[in-house]
Amino acid sequence: MHVCAVCNGLRLLDARCLTCSAIAEDNGKASDWMGPYAPYEPIEVEYAANQQEAVASCRHVAYCPYCVNTFEVAVTEEMD
Repeated sequence: MHVCAVCNGLRLLDARCLTCSAIAEDNGKASDWMGPYAPYEPIEVEYAANQQEAVASCRHVAYCPYCVNTFEVAVTEEMD
């Protein structure tokens, strides 16, 4: 089974802003930002969607506090 190290607190999100190259903050999983009931969507649905990619990844929303840029980052999931 694949595990996102960022979601599980094993490591911090390592992302730089695409605009100014400053260190970006993690604002959680991208799926939590989509739709009013997205945080309550079953994990199995999200897992099935991730399996369509060549490498299992967890999409996170990153935010730059300096230039107010928001962007998505794909975190490669690791085997547990």
